[in-house]
Amino acid sequence: MNKFLVRFPCKSYVSRFLELKFGEPDSSDLPPSVDLSSDKGLYEEFRERLSKRSYRHEKKYDKYLFKRYSDEINIRISQDDFYRYGWELSKTDIVRLNCILEGRAKILMYSFVGMHRATGTSLSESIDLFQEKFMFPEDVWPKESIYKSCQRNLDVDKNYVIKELAELINKITLATLSEKKDNVAGTKTT
Repeated sequence: MNKFLVRFPCKSYVSRFLELKFGEPDSSDLPPSVDLSSDKGLYEEFRERLSKRSYRHEKKYDKYLFKRYSDEINIRISQDDFYRYGWELSKTDIVRLNCILEGRAKILMYSFVGMHRATGTSLSESIDLFQEKFMFPEDVWPKESIYKSCQRNLDVDKNYVIKELAELINKITLATLSEKKDNVAGTKTT
């Protein structure tokens, strides 16, 4: 079966994020390829960029792309999309899609680090856990970069998180106790 691919330059942590979320675990593609079709909204955005290319900022992004986007990943598309919309993106669309994907990668990072921060883990330890858990080594997404981004954009209300966790634990406990009560009550009636 033929693979229809679109080359997509991006930052290294965006490439890693795409591999984690949309890649095939046993794939030996070099550069790796991902399939965005599981995320309908993102795939529609991508397909729209293929069909309605924007060249508004082409000159502005001429040198910008090659300095900021050190990695490249292939995005798989269907044969129909390949023939109907094409197989390349304009520089303007590459930058726009990268902004969307960088935002999604950062939301993942903020969620993970924020949750650990709210439960009392230091920012540095939370970042280390994130890098280890999601396999973002220092050369892919530097700790210093994550640290600065968290200082600027991550505000954690520990009391709110603890309150929400306590309510969730109470619900689980009550559900478990009511199941046991029903089981005990059901065995005594004969």
